[in-house]
Amino acid sequence: MSIRKALLVGINDYADAPLRGCINDVQQMKALLERYYGFRSEDIRLLLDDAATNAAIRAGLEWLAEGGDDPDAVRVFHFSGHGSFVADQDGDEPDGRDECLVPCDYKAAGMLSDDELKSYYDRFPPHGNLTLIMDCCHSGTINRIVGETVFRFLPASAEEEARAARAAARYREEQERFILEALAQWTNQLFGAALFARKEELAAEFHARRAGHVQTNENNILLAGCQSTQTAADTRIGRAFHGAFTYYLAEAITQANGVLTYREAADRAAAALGAEGYDQIPQLEFISQRDQALLFRPFV
Repeated sequence: MSIRKALLVGINDYADAPLRGCINDVQQMKALLERYYGFRSEDIRLLLDDAATNAAIRAGLEWLAEGGDDPDAVRVFHFSGHGSFVADQDGDEPDGRDECLVPCDYKAAGMLSDDELKSYYDRFPPHGNLTLIMDCCHSGTINRIVGETVFRFLPASAEEEARAARAAARYREEQERFILEALAQWTNQLFGAALFARKEELAAEFHARRAGHVQTNENNILLAGCQSTQTAADTRIGRAFHGAFTYYLAEAITQANGVLTYREAADRAAAALGAEGYDQIPQLEFISQRDQALLFRPFV
């Protein structure tokens, strides 16, 4: 049988900003992977609460990547917990922020930035299916509570906010310099719409150079619980607490008896969230029409 492996991380027990639905998210996802997609219990690694340290998540990702380059492999990394950000370290983020996952020991061991996570994803075999599911948010207000809803965002310090603002300003300054230098030879030949279009092309080229062009590997697909400017809800649904995104994603899977595409899963979760009054919109990031592939199945 081809590789089926999953790393499921759920953290409720944050010292200063506890959540309530993350463990339920993990148990719900584990049950779905076993019921519909052929994952064995022994091939699903759970990291819950104080076990979900920075080092343990890194080790879990290394474990998830093991097993060789099987084109029919399906690997899943699901994170339910707080998201946050740190100031951009390498000048590739227009907003000056590197998005982060927040492990349980973040105060002592730090957070896991998107740049660090990408370095782990790049170590995965080049073929097969790597599905990333993030039920957290990276921007928002300080753990505000609306009824029984808490938002999965851990605010950065004022100092980190200031560093991020300076990083964003540097990005804009360097982008403007790049555009002006590139346009110098065309200033007498481009006017109006043509000039504007060329500026847009150069802005995109600048970002591609900074970001390294390929932002999503061929075998990676990301399901995120909300847009980068939104918050992901941790709330009571029925008799228990859940991440709203994970809950309605799981509901869509169950209603379809496990057979639906990534696009259908994202759309159905979004529709359910909207119908229930949540303003978060799930995001799907992919290349090469991966959104039309069947959920948690080998890419063909």
